Order: sequence, then C-alpha cells, then structure tokens
Amino acid sequence: MLALVTSLRHPWNSRSYGQVEAIFAQSARSWVRQQSDAFGVVVVGNQAPRVQLPERVRFVEVDFPPPSSHRGPQTGTAAVLKDKGSKLAVGLLAARQQHPDLTHVMFVDADDFVSRRLAGFVADRSGEAGWTVTHGWRYHAGRRAVRPVRGDFHLHCGSSHIVRHDLYPRVDLPLTASQDELYSAFGERLERWFGSHLHIHDDLPLVPLPFPGALYRVGTGEAHSGASMGGLGRPVSRAVAEEFGVERTGVAPWSFARAVLPSAGAFTGRIGNVLLALSRGGERAAPAPGAPTDEAWR
Repeated sequence: MLALVTSLRHPWNSRSYGQVEAIFAQSARSWVRQQSDAFGVVVVGNQAPRVQLPERVRFVEVDFPPPSSHRGPQTGTAAVLKDKGSKLAVGLLAARQQHPDLTHVMFVDADDFVSRRLAGFVADRSGEAGWTVTHGWRYHAGRRAVRPVRGDFHLHCGSSHIVRHDLYPRVDLPLTASQDELYSAFGERLERWFGSHLHIHDDLPLVPLPFPGALYRVGTGEAHSGASMGGLGRPVSRAVAEEFGVERTGVAPWSFARAVLPSAGAFTGRIGNVLLALSRGGERAAPAPGAPTDEAWR
C-alpha cells in the first residue's frame, strides 16, 4: 500500500497559519479520493489543524522549534531542509508503524494535489523500486488554470517521488524523537532525501511515472518558493478536475480569459522587459520571472 506523507510549516514561519491549514485541508480532501483503498495519509506538524480532516488522515504532532527567526514563509533553503526534512522523517516512521502492509511512500507538499490513480498503480506493482513524477501540471487555484510541465516536473515540485519504503534507512526511533536524534539516525539523507526533492531520482533506482502524477499548486503566498503561474495558462478540463480533485474552469468567457491570459503582474513584467530592451538599444532583455517555457501538451 501507498502512504502519502506531508508536513506543515511552523506557525511562526507562515504569513497566515489559518490559510496554511485551509490550503492543506483542500489538498487532503483530494488525496483521499484515490480509486484504490490501498493508501493512507500522514501529516506532521507543530499543532493539530483546526480544520476537519478526512478519516484516513493521521496527524502526528512534534515540538520542533521554528527553523528560522524570520516571520514569514520565505525562510531560506537551510531552514526548509531542516524543518521539512525532520518532519518527513517522523512521517516515515509513523507510516511504517501505522501500516504493516506498507510498500511505498510518497512525500507530498501540503498544498499540492495528486492523481487519484496513484494508489491503484502502486498496489499492482508493490515490488518495484519506485517512480519519479516527471510530467505534471502547474496549477493556480485563483485563476482555475493549469500549465503542463513536461520532463522535469520533479525539479520544480516536491510532490514527485514514490519510493519503496525499504529503500529508505530503517531507523528505530519513537515519534517523539528530537531533531538531533533524527539527524544522528538518518545522517545527511535527512536533508538530501527528505528536506529536498532534487536528488532522489538520481540517488535511487526510480523510473518515470507513465502518466502526469501531480498538480504543483502556485500563487498561494504561503510557499517557500514563492512560485506563481506567471504567464499563459490553460483551462482546467473536466478530466483534470476529476483526476486531481480541483475545480474546473467556469464556462463564462471571463472565466476562460482569466485562466488563459497572463495575470496583470506578468503582463506588466513583460512590458517592463520590452521597455528595458528598447532603452538598451534593442538588446533583448531576460525573460520575466515565471514566464512560460514549457510547450503545451497536445
């Protein structure tokens, strides 16, 4: 069976912790829509969410200190690696304790959405080492827009690896273990494999998942990366909405336009680049942050 394991940022390192909880609840409700019952969900955080969570979601509370003195979501990479890595390590311990039939673990960012096909896909292939989500979608809930990310999704989004759990270190620690104890037991892999999503595909014998496996949610204001949709989007189709548990784009013309056209911020950024290029005598300026680079799927 598959365990979806996630972590919630420290309340101190958020813009609005109530929003963090609400965003996570939306994601969790989509996760439990799996087509197979062979799954569970573990979430690790500093305080129990004040929103109602689905029955299959187990919360594990830790008392880790804020990873940064900065008040807000952009705390720096070192803080993320420590806080997220420690919490996901506890989540792995909890998944192993709770599910004796556990085969695979997927670390999922608390604001993302995953395909409802995952649990069934894993259940049919319980002996395989695992998969990397190389194809997925960038998703903006406010615009109800998506944009495909092809080939390198796992380099942008943390919800991108499904790993047979015995490929992770077998550690015998209680769920109340301190961060020092976790670092001692897991070593550098606590940050390299749990805190970061950039190395697992190269370090472990994973193969690409044969279908788009996740929606990378952007534009919430509570993400460490601060990523946004940036430019052109695509309406959320009925098929995408059903597979990932998100709202499809409305049928009104303004709904379609909001999904497809760049935001005012992206448009302003592009105009700024054009003016800058003209001021340099026609030299081409660098693309605006978030400008689309992926080709649309056909």
